Amino acid sequence: MFKALSPKNITEFAKAGKGTVKDGIKVYVLAWFVTLILGIIGFFLAVGTAGADMQALSGMIGLEIVGFLGVVVLILASIIGLIWGIVMNYITQYAGAFTATSVFKGKGKFEQQFYLAMLFTGAIMIIGSVFGIVDALVPAVGIVSGFIMLALGIWTIYLLYHTIREVHNIELVGALISTIVVFVVGIAFLVVLGIVLAMLGIAALGAGALGGAAATGGLENLGM
Repeated sequence: MFKALSPKNITEFAKAGKGTVKDGIKVYVLAWFVTLILGIIGFFLAVGTAGADMQALSGMIGLEIVGFLGVVVLILASIIGLIWGIVMNYITQYAGAFTATSVFKGKGKFEQQFYLAMLFTGAIMIIGSVFGIVDALVPAVGIVSGFIMLALGIWTIYLLYHTIREVHNIELVGALISTIVVFVVGIAFLVVLGIVLAMLGIAALGAGALGGAAATGGLENLGM
């Protein structure tokens, strides 16, 4: 997984022609599981070094209950993130591979591109979780770790470009445009999801308001 952080290794992997969607999902799930464990460790470290409010809450309902509820919420959120990440990566990587093969006549396969992208994505996920624990232990290094993660984010973009170019054997411009397509589709997907969630939220609020109005009207009819 961490070998994929090197462009040289990505080139070798691309030449080998190995990798399937199933393999990519396995890698992503493995990285997710590691980040979940690290996230739980980071949560307990954060609770242990929390401020007065959290300590007061722990004193009232018990540290065990706070820890249990926190871990449950963390696991549920992480599972949702896992599903979201797989779907998001599949759609965006497919869009990039489709552009590379259809527009720029690339010869590679989407399955291999997806697999290689999951390799370095998983590695970055784990590194990010490690820095999360470091931040919990030493808050003063938060700014430094933030810059490091920003640099890794930029490096990830380059790795994606390099992956597309090597897998599909296309020129620089084609690889750049295909990489841009990946991010544009990802942003569009996020916007659509945000609109849908907002509409669902508005609908829920409207239903609640109508229900409250109906209940109030019913009480008034009963003379209460």
